[in-house]
Amino acid sequence: MLLAYLRRQRELVCWKVTGLDDEAARKTSTASGLTIHWLVWHLGGAEYWWLSCRLGGQSPEDGDPGLDPDTATLAELVNDYRNECRRSDEIIAAHQLDDVAADGPPQTLRWMLQHLIEETSRHLGHLDLLCEQADGRTGEAPE
Repeated sequence: MLLAYLRRQRELVCWKVTGLDDEAARKTSTASGLTIHWLVWHLGGAEYWWLSCRLGGQSPEDGDPGLDPDTATLAELVNDYRNECRRSDEIIAAHQLDDVAADGPPQTLRWMLQHLIEETSRHLGHLDLLCEQADGRTGEAPE
């Protein structure tokens, strides 16, 4: 069930921004500077940090794709996010829910999945608002 919820939120992130004009997306931000591009970039980084680094023991520097959310296209960022999610799924499949992080606080894979569901869902809400501002698109899921 955890994987199903996480996969659903990931899919909705990609659906929400598919076809969005890069220029309109870049111009849309919050007062603090939060953008659509940054959110997609951040979610890929969260996947990498929690699963590849914390659970898989990789160094944070090993996974930096070099994409800059200020210059990369939305399509590039979504592609990177999808690839990171695939890598995350491979790591998840190789572990049990009660396996503990390789470093840092003793958080389990179960905890990490719940955290990623919460983080992805929260930022999906931000994307809802920013996409509506960018081009008027609304909706919770594809019809």
